[in-house]
Amino acid sequence: MNQLFINNEFIASKSTDTMDVINPATGEKIDTITFATEAEVNDAVEKSKQAQLEWEKTPEPTRADHVKLLIPLLEQNKDTLAELYVKEQGKTLASAKGEIDKAIQFIDYMTGLSMNNKGEVLQNSRENETILLTKKPIGVTAGIVPWNAPIMVLMRKVIPAVITGCSVVIKPSEATSLITLKIAELLRASTIPAGLVQILPGTGETVGTQLAQHPDIQLISLTGSMRAGKSVYAESASTVKKVNLELGGNAPVIVTSNADLDKAVNYIVTARINNAGQVCTCPERIFVHQDIHDTFIDKLKAQMEQLTVGDPFDESTDYGAIINQQQLDSIDDKVQNAVKNGAQLITGGHKIKRSGFFYAPTILDHINPEDSAFKEEIFGPVLPIVTYSEFEHALNQANDTNAGLSSYIFSENLKEILLATEKLKFGEVYANCEAEEVVNGFHAGWRESGLGGADGIHGLEEYYNTTVSYIRYD
Repeated sequence: MNQLFINNEFIASKSTDTMDVINPATGEKIDTITFATEAEVNDAVEKSKQAQLEWEKTPEPTRADHVKLLIPLLEQNKDTLAELYVKEQGKTLASAKGEIDKAIQFIDYMTGLSMNNKGEVLQNSRENETILLTKKPIGVTAGIVPWNAPIMVLMRKVIPAVITGCSVVIKPSEATSLITLKIAELLRASTIPAGLVQILPGTGETVGTQLAQHPDIQLISLTGSMRAGKSVYAESASTVKKVNLELGGNAPVIVTSNADLDKAVNYIVTARINNAGQVCTCPERIFVHQDIHDTFIDKLKAQMEQLTVGDPFDESTDYGAIINQQQLDSIDDKVQNAVKNGAQLITGGHKIKRSGFFYAPTILDHINPEDSAFKEEIFGPVLPIVTYSEFEHALNQANDTNAGLSSYIFSENLKEILLATEKLKFGEVYANCEAEEVVNGFHAGWRESGLGGADGIHGLEEYYNTTVSYIRYD
């Protein structure tokens, strides 16, 4: 596929820079994508700029009415979208359909906020003068979308932008450009005006860098790795544009002696195997109280060994493929290094021998906290475990990371839960449940996990600029 989506049209790229698209579950080539050239990026941004200047004149509720018409298009095409999604990305069919459903829920909620753009009348110490605070669309935006949730994250970057009167240029992940361009067909079929959403496949080093540096883009939003986020942050400095980053995580999970272990194990496994563990909110580091350690391990091992891994189109499959060979090798390298350094391999710890890229459900007990499998995001179906004796110490260890996206606490003791929600320095704390990221919440990270955030009214606010007007009437 050598198409770009510019000004509501699919056009052939003039680039010779291409990449094969591989089905992660089979290892077979399914297509070839062609990346955008520098000139094509500039053309897309210029068309976005012109479209946005007209669009911002449209009342926000009317903008939302146009956006909401995407919902029936997604519903009507859900099966086709999900099938392509599974072939390109490797997650299960149920998970792909669930993400589309979540995207529909997101659109429905965000369009309902269209009457919520509230200004303020401020108090003034001077007579005969009124101060008005108003919010205006920030202008042309750019969105860099990851491969692990390309539909939901695409909507997180497109929907708030268009509702608030902005336009957006999207760089999809190289690994999931096909599904993104498929959704462009729905955008083209909608009543959203031409030029408000552009989709340009390319690499981060080329298209991503150009968008970050472009003087006509006023906000760039990236969901991806810490490395990619830091690069975009640095490249954006030359034009002092607003940067919105949702980066990697290294989520701690504290299981106290007061936990309901069956509940804890069920939620931990459910969260860890979501998309084969390739989710930034997944449990990454497990801290288990020493008094319940053995029972916890027995229950965890039993549940992990019951999982079915394989064909993502099979309804009995619990999780599907790892995105590519590079990521599969990275997971295995971390696991083997941890075992070499003394971690006890409870189960798994190997690539699954079949076509495609699959990794066995893995438990590493008594891992060295300095190992990369514990200190870094694994992005795979692996659970590294350490024990603790003092709750305060577990909280301190949980916070000992440069990441700050999600965290978990399992306890039936209200005091422990409240202490954890107060002391865990993460954008999200999940108590006795798995990660959900509700559409009316706020998904944001601390420290190197990001800047700004998405979802809910606070996510919408990212796309506004603020003007304060001083009006003298004497």
